[in-house]
Amino acid sequence: MALDGGVAGQRAFLAKIGMLRAPRIELPEVAEPLVPNPWREINTMTIAFGHGIAVTPVQLVDGISAMVNGGIEHPPTVLAQDDPAAVPGKRVISSHTSADIRRLMRLVVLGGTGKYAEARGFLVGGKTGTAEKVFGKRYKTHALMSSFVGAFPINAPRYVVYAMLDEPSGTKQTFGYATGGWVAAPVVRNVVFRMASILGIHPVDEDSPEIRQQLAIDIVSKDTGKRRLASF
Repeated sequence: MALDGGVAGQRAFLAKIGMLRAPRIELPEVAEPLVPNPWREINTMTIAFGHGIAVTPVQLVDGISAMVNGGIEHPPTVLAQDDPAAVPGKRVISSHTSADIRRLMRLVVLGGTGKYAEARGFLVGGKTGTAEKVFGKRYKTHALMSSFVGAFPINAPRYVVYAMLDEPSGTKQTFGYATGGWVAAPVVRNVVFRMASILGIHPVDEDSPEIRQQLAIDIVSKDTGKRRLASF
């Protein structure tokens, strides 16, 4: 799939959402991303599944925000804004594509690798990340950076929460696993519940017809070519 987009297309898109330069926030201690040079087809393939590029948490949260908020990338900042909506932004994907990404991220939590991020009533959607750490020029097995990034409420996102654990160890409760879905997703769930109590965010009825319609997946039948909405 990445090769269908091409090397130049992948690089241009990642540049557009700020993944190829240091984030311009109001702090000097900002790391540059690690990107391949030269950028070959093999790099395009490995980047597509998460190897071959490394970015900061700020960059990741900024990119995810643009993916779920309707497709607008806003410059990240550590300063409080009187009117966040007034911060200028640029369109990086269409609103239709953003809606599809929200639905897919919700499915990750409902029945995928991020099921332990589910915070009933707050409609969390997200994505797991489990990366082997690099030592020298090799990946080291069992030395993981395990993460989960979640947005909520995923039908109309207002918050993104990112949790990353450096070299976590599996426990009896995680059946020995130390991947993002087992160790980082529960952190995001707990943060969401805590945020709700602090900020006065009220839970919603996830089974309401309106919400089910917003998060329904548009499916095209291979046999008939007809479209239908499937809610989960």
